[in-house]
Amino acid sequence: TAEEQLARMVDAAKIVRSPIVRAVLGSGADRRGGIEKHIDSMVAVLKNSRSKVMDAGVKVAIENHAGDMQARELKGLVEAAGPEFVGVCIDSGNPVWTIEDPHLTLETLAPYVLTSHMRDSALWNTPEGAAVRWTRMGEGNMGMEDYIRTYIAKCPGKAVSLEVIVSGNPRMFNYRDPAFWDLYKSTPAWEFARFLTLCDKGKPTPASPPDPAVTPQARNLADVEASVKWTQAFLAKL
Repeated sequence: TAEEQLARMVDAAKIVRSPIVRAVLGSGADRRGGIEKHIDSMVAVLKNSRSKVMDAGVKVAIENHAGDMQARELKGLVEAAGPEFVGVCIDSGNPVWTIEDPHLTLETLAPYVLTSHMRDSALWNTPEGAAVRWTRMGEGNMGMEDYIRTYIAKCPGKAVSLEVIVSGNPRMFNYRDPAFWDLYKSTPAWEFARFLTLCDKGKPTPASPPDPAVTPQARNLADVEASVKWTQAFLAKL
């Protein structure tokens, strides 16, 4: 059961002396048919596990993961389950997979943040709607510099933890198709407008074709090294 899985994760956290257990609801596929039922199920699991988690002296950090929840939805989950033992692993890249401005995500979830995943994103308009692609740190147009400044100010003492994923082909959001909105019926217009503002600032930035002479492992290492170097240089200036 989900409760048994979480209990094993809590036991593992105690062994390695981790103060948190990261967990996820699912992915963008879970928005089909309504994300609310999955949120309710996760809240029930967390409530059933409350004593186990609190007795262990850890907290559960729910990630906004792979296009599953927008910020207001994850905030509601945390508050319903109990912020005394449930918080957030905030991911800066995943909001663009939910047509959400990452800065809005941070503003909404900052009081609940326990740790982070950070990577940069490029967003731009297309005839059908919008395109998004994850990039190396400092190479996107989402405003990573301001994001980190806000994170440090509103989440003091929490880790700046890089999760470097550089996309190949962009993810397309054909929001001009009425059927697209079946997944986002509860999204307020003002929130979506903030996402569009980021898209308006961008220009198409397709990924460069991979060099067949370079292994995927070498490309990944280069992406990580470039992102770490950029982040260290930026933090040093603050």
